[in-house]
Amino acid sequence: MKKLLYILTMTMFSVTITFAQKTDKSKPVLEQVDQTPEYQGGMSAMFDFIGKNLKYPKEAVKKKIQGKVMIKLIIEEDGSISETAIIQSLGYGCDEEVTRVVKAMPKWVPGKKDNELVRTSLVLPIMFALEGKSSK
Repeated sequence: MKKLLYILTMTMFSVTITFAQKTDKSKPVLEQVDQTPEYQGGMSAMFDFIGKNLKYPKEAVKKKIQGKVMIKLIIEEDGSISETAIIQSLGYGCDEEVTRVVKAMPKWVPGKKDNELVRTSLVLPIMFALEGKSSK
């Protein structure tokens, strides 16, 4: 079976605004924060986690599907991920795999606004590329 390569495009890492569908239901999810949430250990540790845990779905390999899945996640005040939503789909099992891996992530360092912990929404792009092939 072909060796698979996972590419993360963090240049497109962004913070988006959403208002709570509520975990603490009364607190908004912020876009403008003084300190953006950070994966424990930084970006390199996040790349390692995703690289070790993300599996290229068999259906996507069979159909030679490549591209980007964009997932929105809400980081709570305690660093947990409370909600996820696919905002750019690739299909063929890739969306479900990204959701599974993101939900399995350990707690993040939460965002801060005015030196207080806040709920924050992030958009994380994750690329799927077959080794030796360029991404669509």
